[in-house]
Parts: sequence; structure tokens; C-alpha cells
Amino acid sequence: MLRISVTDRCNLRCGYCMPASGVSFQPKEDLLTPEDLARISGFAYRLGVRHFKITGGEPTVRGDLIEIIQRIRAFGSADLSMTSNGLQMPRLAGPLKEAGIDRVTLSVDSLQPDRYRDITGGGRFDLFERGLDATAEVFGTVKLNVVVMRGVNDDEVADFAGLARDRDWTVRFIEFMPLGSSVLADGDPDQFLVTADEVTAAIESVHGPLTPVDAAVDPGVGPARLLAMPGGRGRIGLIHAMSRPFCETCNRLRLTSSGILRSCLFDGGEVDLLPILRDESHDSELASDKAFFEAFTRCTAMKPDVHASRGGRAMSSIGG
Repeated sequence: MLRISVTDRCNLRCGYCMPASGVSFQPKEDLLTPEDLARISGFAYRLGVRHFKITGGEPTVRGDLIEIIQRIRAFGSADLSMTSNGLQMPRLAGPLKEAGIDRVTLSVDSLQPDRYRDITGGGRFDLFERGLDATAEVFGTVKLNVVVMRGVNDDEVADFAGLARDRDWTVRFIEFMPLGSSVLADGDPDQFLVTADEVTAAIESVHGPLTPVDAAVDPGVGPARLLAMPGGRGRIGLIHAMSRPFCETCNRLRLTSSGILRSCLFDGGEVDLLPILRDESHDSELASDKAFFEAFTRCTAMKPDVHASRGGRAMSSIGG
């Protein structure tokens, strides 16, 4: 999978994502253009990549998002999905579907309006709800990502799981990952970690025993371990990046909005693709493919056996 960050900007300010020292965005003129993103994605497709994820920051704040998606979709029968905080989905769900997005994963860390506002730095939960409704109406099924944080939202785990009981949704619980100088990671990041086993116990105490589900029933190639509730229509996903790292099965590279290809969310193995894009001698597809192949090969070789306990760059600048 290639995760493509189209911007490091966002219309929310979640504490685990944005730097505690303040937000310093890439100048817009330094962002990859739709043409740049198409060249890189086209090479990846010719290389055999068939799963692409559009990420941010928040991808819907980018004005040419639809063009970017159309260009990537034009390569063929790839699986093309997107992450979002959902706020712009009432306006964009239909156009995104028409442009070629197969499904959308929405990020939300509280179902309580006041707490949602606090976690997101001022976000309105009613706007998220409208976005959730629009996404479900257009795409049929929804994936929700929930970062579980001790003392912040861990008391809502069972409530979130309940969303997958009556709906064909996947609710994925993500262990807190200390990345960069995020607001939460500036203290002792371990104090926020709620392990996947603890999440499972909290869900089972309310909804009954969870049973494993074949990952093939859920579209995409995400890292979540899937479980089902008794009588539930949807699925529970557990992403245990900290308590049980799954680095040996990691199948993804990450492209930042400024052209850096990263081997890992945590560790700093990365290759700058911008020189390839700007080198006029690489204008032909054959020449650029050779250069891209060398860059992708070098980056893949940098993937760690097990990621570090803390990442050096903020999630907003990497793309999650």
C-alpha cells in the first residue's frame, strides 16, 4: 500500500497529531502538484501497488483534491480509499465517490460533544455527525478510527463498539502512538497508552465475548486485527502498534505532501522524490521509472525490524 498525504494542514487541532510547540505548515508552493502525485502513483501502479490511501493532515482542505483522485483513479482497478475527519463530507461525499474513492475512514475520538471539542481543539460534534451521515449514505459502509487515550476517552470504548452492533461498520481502536512533539506526548506518553487487550476487555464487559473475523471480510489491507460481537453486523478492529508491533507484516510506504517517501511512521528512513520529479532528464516514463524504482527500493530496505518507541516527526506532517 502507498499512503499519500496531500497536505499537512487540517481544520482541527487534535493534541496527539499537532506539535505542542505550534503548527508550522509547509508553504503551499512546496506541496506536490496533482501532476507530481500522478507521476508517483503511476509508477507505484506499474510496480504492482494496488492499494492507495489518500491522507493528510485533512485531505478535504485541499482545493484540488477531486483532480488528484481522478488522476490516480485513471490508472486502473486499484483500491482507492481516503481518511478524513468528516467535517467536509456533506459537501464532498458525492463528488469523492464520483471521482473514484471506494470508501472513507473517518477519525473520531469521542461521542460526547464537549469532549470532542476539547480533543479537537474546538471542533463541533454536530458537524462530524452530519459528515458521518453523508459518508454512510453515499458509501454504504464506514470505517471509524478511534485513538484510545487513558484518562481522555477510554471510558467510551464500549459506546464506540456499540456503533458496530446494528450497522455494517468497522470501528477500529488504535493504541496511542507518541509522535513528534505532540501535546500529549510531551509528558510521559506511556500514561496515555491503553493496550488492545484492555480495549478488548472493556468491550467484552458490556457486549459479550469477541470472536476473530477473517480479515478478508473487510475491504482494504489495513493492519487491524478484526473481531465480531455476538449478533453484531459490523466489526471491531484493534491496531496494537505499541503493545504488539506488527512491523514484520507491514506492507506500506508513506508519501508526504512535500515528496518525502517514508519507510515507517516512527523511524526516519526516508527518500526525497522531489529531485526525480524536478530533473528534466527524467521526463520520459522509462527514465523516471528507473529513478523511482531505485528510490522505492532504498526506502523499502530502510523499514525497521521493530519500530522505535517514539517517532521523531508529528503525525500531521507524515500522513498517519
